Amino acid sequence: MTRNQHDGQPDGSEEFVTIVGGTAEEISRAFREQGLAEQDYTVVHRIGRHRFALPTGQDLLSLLDGRQLVAATYTRRAR
Repeated sequence: MTRNQHDGQPDGSEEFVTIVGGTAEEISRAFREQGLAEQDYTVVHRIGRHRFALPTGQDLLSLLDGRQLVAATYTRRAR
């Protein structure tokens, strides 16, 4: 089995990066600053509202300080 050069996972697997921010502009800026396009990441779906779900006993609001967030998930296909 051939391994992916980025993370040691088998070829054919995907890697994901999710950027969470208060606005689409913040997300786009973080994507550029992190050089994700040059690393072959592309947006999976349009930037928009996301709902985060946690296991029982975890409180999302306390983790995120109650801020309403916008998220975009980017993926990179195995090369």
